[in-house]
Amino acid sequence: MPDPYLYEDVPVLRNKLGIKTEKTLDVVEAEQSRANMMLLYERGFSDFSPAGLCEIHRFLFGDIYDWAGQYRIMNIEKAERLLGGRSVWYSNDNDIDRDLCAAFSVIEDYDWDQCSREEFVSTLARLFPRIWQVHPFREGNTRTVVMLMTLFVERHGYFFDKDLLAASAGYVRDSLVMASIDQFSEFEHLERILLDAVCIEPIEEQGMEVSETEHHDKYAKYQKEPYTPAPHTARDD
Repeated sequence: MPDPYLYEDVPVLRNKLGIKTEKTLDVVEAEQSRANMMLLYERGFSDFSPAGLCEIHRFLFGDIYDWAGQYRIMNIEKAERLLGGRSVWYSNDNDIDRDLCAAFSVIEDYDWDQCSREEFVSTLARLFPRIWQVHPFREGNTRTVVMLMTLFVERHGYFFDKDLLAASAGYVRDSLVMASIDQFSEFEHLERILLDAVCIEPIEEQGMEVSETEHHDKYAKYQKEPYTPAPHTARDD
């Protein structure tokens, strides 16, 4: 089955700008979505539901794609180095709404305001990958879920080091992969970086108390080789 999201003459996502070079599209998409993340963060957000997730995706990518904020209409996969070239099993397209509702229901039922910061982070690292594993959109899932998580953390009274996760994109995605392999899931990798990112005090105030060396070490331990996003492809069911 042909991928309806791609141009017919080149394997590049159809986009509002008419870009037909994957590398150029990646750069433009990254810059635009980053700017839109800042706008959304400043505007504020409180709808932590499947509809809210779609709103975030539409806000981040609506300048680029007509289908932004809409569930994908095909099954996808992505070869993962950590899994020996295999893909995480993302939800079937006709199960997306059901699986998202189930994931958000567990998050809604948890008493987030009655736990310590460590318990908050540990639960965050176990429940939000359930949303990510659904992978409801054709592209842009990781950035959308990380944005959702940022807004959720700050909604509950903590401060979130957005720059740490942005600078550690490869580590974050690998951590989500490792937290999404069903009974073999490993949550400690995501929990590790979230413990550094979720703070009780504003990040700016911490910077006054932390030395330049400590700040560098905090970021350096999550740095991997330069992260180059690879596209998802149609899953051959």
